[in-house]
Amino acid sequence: MKNKLEKKIIIKVTDLFKSFNNNVVLKNINFQLLEGESLAIIGESGSGKSVLLKNIIGLLLPDKGSIEINNVEMVNLPRNLKEKILLDLGITFQHGALFDSLKIWENIIFKVANKEKMNVKQGKQLALSIIKQLGLQPDILDLYPSEISGGMQKRVAIARAICGNPKILLFDEPTSGLDPVTGSLIDKLIKTAVRTVGGSAITITHDMASVCRIADKVLLIDKQTISWSGTPEEMFKSANPKIQEFIKPINSEIFFK
Repeated sequence: MKNKLEKKIIIKVTDLFKSFNNNVVLKNINFQLLEGESLAIIGESGSGKSVLLKNIIGLLLPDKGSIEINNVEMVNLPRNLKEKILLDLGITFQHGALFDSLKIWENIIFKVANKEKMNVKQGKQLALSIIKQLGLQPDILDLYPSEISGGMQKRVAIARAICGNPKILLFDEPTSGLDPVTGSLIDKLIKTAVRTVGGSAITITHDMASVCRIADKVLLIDKQTISWSGTPEEMFKSANPKIQEFIKPINSEIFFK
């Protein structure tokens, strides 16, 4: 009989390999994201973190391996079925990837508006309720992405990701380029999304303070594969030299007392 406390597997990656022109980027990648879990993936620039994320959402096709989302195999899944599953995910990309031709409020509600009908007033009200959580002002709603700063664009991209309260959230460097106060605010939103709606999150980041604040589990990608995994607390006790490089600037006493 299955243990009632056993958590559901939301994303399962098995024996994933990816290369470009014989340049191996990822090899033998294996991990699981559990229901209600916040997972952080760290690694040096160019280690393949963003490539892994793009494989998970189907923007890239792995050379071999399996990617399951809610027990559905995503590799080689027909496009219409894949898009249906991805509608239930909230995703941010490293550089925002907002739609230049849409106003800010239209960007934020884009996915939700494709699933349910709403008029302009309802759409703006929904967008407004989200940007307030991100410290953004209502007067940006009718602007276009090119008319706001890069930092604001990043926060709008996060607003789009969490709009509709998706159960699966995937963030690529959500706090990079942001000031510490705004970064901390983003972390609180990620934690809230996971804790209050029973969601699950994967966050790719270089921000180790953010890792300490949001992660239940940490994966390190090094030399094309996952070379270490554990909790943030275990990370500070690890003798792994690469882990030591990442945590060196961080005072663990701030986060773990």
